[in-house]
Amino acid sequence: MEAVNPGNIRREPRHSARTQRRRRWTVLIIGLLLLATAATVTYQWLKTRRADRFAAAGDALVAADKWNDAAVQYRVALQLDPSNYHGLSGAARLASKADRPEAFELWQKVQTLPQCTIRDRQDYADLLIKANRLNLAEKVIDPLLKGDPDTKTLQLAARYARKIGDYVKAVEYARIASKRAPDDNAARFQLAELLAQSMDASEQAEARKILWEIAAKPSVYKKPALEALAAAPQLTTDERNRLLQELTELAPKTMKDDLLAADLRFQTRPDDATRIYREEIDRWQNGKPEEIVGLARWLNAHQQAELVLATFPIERALSDNQLLLARLDALATLQRWNDIDDVLNRSDVTLDPSVIESFRARTAQERNAILDAEVHWNHAISLAGSDPYKLRFVANFAEQSRATAAALKAYEQLARFPEQADLANRGTQRISQKSGETTTQRAAMAKISARAPEDPNATDQLAYLNLLLNEDVDKNFAVAKKLAEQYPNRLSYRVTTALGYLRLHDPGSALAQFKAPTPIDWKRTLPSWRAVYAAALLASDRNEEARDIIATIPRDRLNPQERELIESSQEPK
Repeated sequence: MEAVNPGNIRREPRHSARTQRRRRWTVLIIGLLLLATAATVTYQWLKTRRADRFAAAGDALVAADKWNDAAVQYRVALQLDPSNYHGLSGAARLASKADRPEAFELWQKVQTLPQCTIRDRQDYADLLIKANRLNLAEKVIDPLLKGDPDTKTLQLAARYARKIGDYVKAVEYARIASKRAPDDNAARFQLAELLAQSMDASEQAEARKILWEIAAKPSVYKKPALEALAAAPQLTTDERNRLLQELTELAPKTMKDDLLAADLRFQTRPDDATRIYREEIDRWQNGKPEEIVGLARWLNAHQQAELVLATFPIERALSDNQLLLARLDALATLQRWNDIDDVLNRSDVTLDPSVIESFRARTAQERNAILDAEVHWNHAISLAGSDPYKLRFVANFAEQSRATAAALKAYEQLARFPEQADLANRGTQRISQKSGETTTQRAAMAKISARAPEDPNATDQLAYLNLLLNEDVDKNFAVAKKLAEQYPNRLSYRVTTALGYLRLHDPGSALAQFKAPTPIDWKRTLPSWRAVYAAALLASDRNEEARDIIATIPRDRLNPQERELIESSQEPK
């Protein structure tokens, strides 16, 4: 039998005691850690609950139209929990309503959260379309279209397609939305608006039919439908009479509705024009300030300058700058430049100096005092230089006055304000397009593209203009071809690629760009797209088809290079 060591007998209890103490300490530490974790989780939970309460308060204040107070509640919610879904989504919607620049950042944060809903993505896409951030809008809309898109998603897709110039796709999405929700007047009204822009008489007739159906039932779209019908061409006499009756019976009836009814009465009873003008003046000349100004502008639009001057004498016009501007417009229509000078020189005129200088510039221009006009335009731009809204007035006024150089200069100044840059560059593009100055149009598009290098639409339009000017053909053709390969369903990109092939003297490849699973309805496409297609047909000796397309193209909507595409080879070969 083995002998027992007494030392081992003494050590075993001590070892057991140490083990038990270690276990107790381990249990204690684990317990403390669990308590700390629980406390942290509880604290975070409480913060989230508090943040949710502040966000809910913000929602209630938004519903009560107390936007500033709502913004405070959302701010507190996000200070407590920067990733709080209700705080971020509520703040994003409020910022969108208020046209605040931070809306984009807030929506981007919402998109990263697991709680992000389809409605959130739709509201973000809506904001992006309004802001012309079309590349980002496409990235949000495309996933929503997969599967079974709802009516709102289809409406967004139609708006997006309309913005990028793809009328065919816009109508397609709007039709699907209208079929999905036949009782949804918003979807049906959108479809009618798109069809009304068509050059196809049958589609215009379909638009009127939809608008009449909407106008036949009480809804928030009844008035917009009637107003759209009032602007529709080719109304029959019966339709005019019916529309006049509907507008007369509207309640409450606004000034806009009443003046639309007056316009219809002109069409049905042109001999009563004098009496109709008198009735409208008697009805609205003592109305609210905005109604008085609206009446003066309506009379000016109908070339009734003498009635404006008689109804609103200078003493009355001086009480409202908008009314004074309408009176000055009436004087300009009558070419009473000395009278305009007299008004502008009065000490009691409170128009902004940039506005006064704009009118002086226009007066000098109409008197053929070219140097004086240039001085006054430059002074107006200088006076407005630090205020983007004043610059917008000067640029628009110069554009309407056909002072092209001054308008371009004002828009160039306006483009220095980041939030106004897109508007300014598109103004420059519009002026240059009207004047046929493709190089100026290209310069404006280059600025737009530089500000949004990720936007394929701007990149495509810049490549198109460069190819029209026959400059850097290889480089711009490569850009266009890459975009067409990335986005094969974008007809606009294929048009640019086709133009590139034409510049490279490859009409067969140019024509191949227009092959699609479904035929292209050319009547619905932009005139410039039709010009490129017709040029490809001409270059391929398909002259009869080319002439059929050319017959549908309004030449005044083409720039010189586009007209050249279809005019140089129209004779049969």
